[in-house]
Amino acid sequence: MKKLEVYDLILTSIFAAVILIMSFIPFLGFITIGPISMTLIHIPVLIGVFLLPKRYSWVLGLFFGLGSFIRAFANTGVMDPAFQNPLTSILPRILFAIAAAWLFELFKYLSTKFKNQDVIFFGLVSALTMMGFYYGGVAAATNFSWSQSITLPIFLLLGILFLTAYYYTLQRLNKPLLIFIPTTLLLATVIHTILTLAAVGLFSYDFISQFYASTSEIIDFIFVAAMSNGLLEAILAVLVGAPIIYTLKQSSFIKK
Repeated sequence: MKKLEVYDLILTSIFAAVILIMSFIPFLGFITIGPISMTLIHIPVLIGVFLLPKRYSWVLGLFFGLGSFIRAFANTGVMDPAFQNPLTSILPRILFAIAAAWLFELFKYLSTKFKNQDVIFFGLVSALTMMGFYYGGVAAATNFSWSQSITLPIFLLLGILFLTAYYYTLQRLNKPLLIFIPTTLLLATVIHTILTLAAVGLFSYDFISQFYASTSEIIDFIFVAAMSNGLLEAILAVLVGAPIIYTLKQSSFIKK
């Protein structure tokens, strides 16, 4: 076995251990407050996916899913029973890690082909963010019987604040070829949210239907969860993950 392969296996084991530790220590990897549950474990998964060869990405996703699956039996949150199905807890996490690996490769390639990649990435994220905040505001107003005339401006304002912070992050980067990193972290987290919530709706429908009277209400719930938890997780992925990746890329510890 080549020395570099041994190095990759060791690094994969380190990330897998971090993922499992975060999975089982309360309020470290999963933050649950009442019906609201947010995960931070996608951050070490994304960091590992970026630093390791693509063939190891599914391994990190598998450990992410296993941690979520085992932890679900502790029943610390309202939604935990939905993740006792491996198709809900494990499958989307593996798909997420694989998708993130290819997304990193795609955006890394695009960053070398376009001179104004910061403008392109910002435009892409802006379009997706504002669409998400708008339809999320509509879903929240419908689901909670709020006034759209109040809810939509608040959601759109939050979207503008987020994009301002994101643009500021891009402008602070000194290396243009690394601009794709925060964009990839953000979009990969959105993909994770979509895959996980889709799996909940498909494979844990019977459990979700106990709380909602119709399919349309379940769809509204999924959309609101995606907008609240998903966007917050995406922001944290950028704020926490990007500096760590930049630092590791500059160190001699990482060979990629």
